[in-house]
Amino acid sequence: MTRHTFGVALAAALAALGCGKGDAPPPYANVSGTVNVNGKPLPKGTITFATDGRPPSVMDIADGVFNGQAMTGSNKIMVSARRIGGNVAVGKLPPDVVDRIKHQAAGGKDGGPPPDPSSVGEETIPADWNTNSKQMRVVEGGAQNKFEFDIKAK
Repeated sequence: MTRHTFGVALAAALAALGCGKGDAPPPYANVSGTVNVNGKPLPKGTITFATDGRPPSVMDIADGVFNGQAMTGSNKIMVSARRIGGNVAVGKLPPDVVDRIKHQAAGGKDGGPPPDPSSVGEETIPADWNTNSKQMRVVEGGAQNKFEFDIKAK
């Protein structure tokens, strides 16, 4: 077999195995926007853009504003904001909770594994925007992808 014939056969075999353009990493696009709860900017929280079968993109919300990157295509939107002792904590836990977690993780007198940070505090966002969200948005490559979310909470 000549080198040329071998090269063509190798390229065909790699293409058949899926080592061609079809295996390129999924495309991401910039996203930004605002999240209001009952007409006011969400002070702190997180927003998640999730597509089926791929890791989600999670962004912090500060003063009602978020920005980051999400996978192109149809995305399920989930918003979270937890209240701890009267404060809304989003992604970032209050220093006293962080200290308690570190103390327990280091084998402090409280013992046991540290608590799951996602289970600390009360969720302030309604389930239809969080655990039971059916909110969908399409992220387009090369587009501005600016979203506004207005959540009504009790």
